[in-house]
Amino acid sequence: MPKILVAGQDIHLLGTRAAVLAKTGADVISCIGSQTVEMVKSERPDLLVLCHSLLSDDDDDAESIADEIRACCQATKILMVVSGLGSDLPVQNAKFDAICSSNPERLIVLANELLDGTPLHATQAVTSNGASTGEFDLSGDNRM
Repeated sequence: MPKILVAGQDIHLLGTRAAVLAKTGADVISCIGSQTVEMVKSERPDLLVLCHSLLSDDDDDAESIADEIRACCQATKILMVVSGLGSDLPVQNAKFDAICSSNPERLIVLANELLDGTPLHATQAVTSNGASTGEFDLSGDNRM
């Protein structure tokens, strides 16, 4: 069974994201940002989901965590969840395997794609059952 680690600063948000990601069928665990690197080293998750609460200037920011994970656990995929996709934020970059908005259906689709190793369509819209529509849509009414 695949394993997903969800990391962030907001305990309530971590619980919500963990519940949503459990729909992938993976074993889902969570931790606070400062514990992320040690949790990845000990748990060896297949996917690390970094919450938007880690987009800051402190030592536990998403990019620093991603750099450390890339150095020690290259097999772990990294998905960055942002509160909204702005024009100044790339959909993919070298630090993250994918970046997506906080839409629950999109999060499930991308998590499954990363776990399965299928090609990513990070900005594709999804239907209410999580199926891809093939259309591009950066908006998302279902924020978490």
